[in-house]
Amino acid sequence: MSELKLKVCGMRDPDNIQGLIDIKPNFIGFIFYPKSPRYVDEMDEDLIMRIPLSIHKVGVFVNETLERIVEVADTFGLSYIQLHGDENLDFVKSLKEKGLKVIKVFRVMDTIPIVAKQYQGIADYFLFDTASSNYGGSGRHFDWNILKNYNLDIPFLLSGGVQLDDIEKIKAMEIDQLVGIDVNSRFEIEPAMKDLKKLQELKAAL
Repeated sequence: MSELKLKVCGMRDPDNIQGLIDIKPNFIGFIFYPKSPRYVDEMDEDLIMRIPLSIHKVGVFVNETLERIVEVADTFGLSYIQLHGDENLDFVKSLKEKGLKVIKVFRVMDTIPIVAKQYQGIADYFLFDTASSNYGGSGRHFDWNILKNYNLDIPFLLSGGVQLDDIEKIKAMEIDQLVGIDVNSRFEIEPAMKDLKKLQELKAAL
């Protein structure tokens, strides 16, 4: 199994972002959902635009309008749009028509949603997160064994309470389409402030 990709979500503090850039994750996520404690209400546009092209910038949205997403994507030079709400297939197609790449999130309980098959050839990545009452991370695992039945071509990122001790288990599953992990709260000092030392250890383990 090749090296897993690392997506670190929920960034906001300029110094913390700069420190994360030095760790060289594959994706940095910014949450544009007002109800999130990691909501990006103000951001240094110049800093975000200076993030190396080798690191993909991801904007996380929940049931937002197409116009607002496109506006934010243009402002910050986003590479990917992560849809964490109830956005349907037509909405994803509209984003693709705008030239944007899409990470479609599915909140998983005990099975991979059947609807995921509709996004074949449209979504660039899936992200499987633990189902919760809120839009966003619960910090808990779902039953990862169900991923062994995944039979679609779309690569996916695994989220939901992933921590350093889980990496060996994730690699041992040997699922070709499982290409990376998404982390957030488990690597935080406080909301939107990441523990860079722990993330450096995680990156080394991948």
